[in-house]
Amino acid sequence: MIKGIGIDILEKKRISSIHAKYGERFENRILGKQEKQELKFKNKLNKTRFIANNFACKEAFSKVVGLGFSRGIALKEIEVLRDDQGKPFLSLSGKTKTITEKLGIKHLHVSISDTSELSSAFVIGE
Repeated sequence: MIKGIGIDILEKKRISSIHAKYGERFENRILGKQEKQELKFKNKLNKTRFIANNFACKEAFSKVVGLGFSRGIALKEIEVLRDDQGKPFLSLSGKTKTITEKLGIKHLHVSISDTSELSSAFVIGE
C-alpha cells in the first residue's frame, strides 16, 4: 500500500554555486558518511551531478513522509546510495529511520533523472 509519494526538481547551477561557496561545509551538512566516501572519487562536474541528484532525492523523500527537514527529518540521515548496477536506493538512519518506521513505511522506491541543467527525483513509500 502506498503511504506517500514525493517528487523534486532542481537546477544544478544552484547546487554548483552553493558548493563553490561553502565546499566541504556544504557536503558535511547534507551528505552522510557513505555518500561522502563516494563523492571523493568524483571530478568537479560529477560532484555537482552527484550532490544535485542526491539532494533532489532527499527532498522527494521528505515529501513522502510529509514532514520536511524542520520536523525531525535530517539530510545526513537520508543516504542516497547505488547498488552494483547503479540503481539508487535510500538508506535511513537515526530519527529519520524511526519516524519513517512509525509512519508504517517499509519500502522506498527511488528514481533519479537528470540533464546537464536539472536533477529530478521521484520516491514512493509503501
